[in-house]
Amino acid sequence: MKTPRLTAALRRLGAAVAAGMLLTVLAPVGAAADDLAITAVNLRTPFNCGQVWNANTRSNHNPQLSVDFQRANAQGQNVRSSAAGTVTTVADRGNTSYGKYIVVNHGSGITTLYAHLSSQSVSVGQSVNTGTVIGRVGSTGGSTGPHLHYEQRVNGTVVRVVLNGVRVAYYGNTTITSSTGC
Repeated sequence: MKTPRLTAALRRLGAAVAAGMLLTVLAPVGAAADDLAITAVNLRTPFNCGQVWNANTRSNHNPQLSVDFQRANAQGQNVRSSAAGTVTTVADRGNTSYGKYIVVNHGSGITTLYAHLSSQSVSVGQSVNTGTVIGRVGSTGGSTGPHLHYEQRVNGTVVRVVLNGVRVAYYGNTTITSSTGC
């Protein structure tokens, strides 16, 4: 037999459990939604077909979920658009931050950023296809050596990088062979 106090306690417990379950369900939804948005666009590795690159991620990177692509003889290598879209930014911050960089809008709130470029070969408003050469790897801005700083964003927030439908490993190094334009 339930007393009024027991009934009230069970209601509070039920509400707390339901709220906890709701939080548990909602917490991964944002990440899953970002993954769905990124994989729906099928962002590709931003390099020539067959090139092998080291994708470096680290917890002290800024922003933290960005990737630095490195390899021997990186200077001057082609940087290609990860997917079709419209160029929204072609900028140069000089000897600080990103240096020469490009942002491409792929629609549905998804953008990619390519930084530390030695040169930029697109202009704002230009439409690009997957694999269009947009610039060349360099060491501009706050860079200490030739590499490509790369970001994927969903609605302005940097997210974990997904290339060719596969997440880059965090935190450490991942060897990636480009299949763009193969």
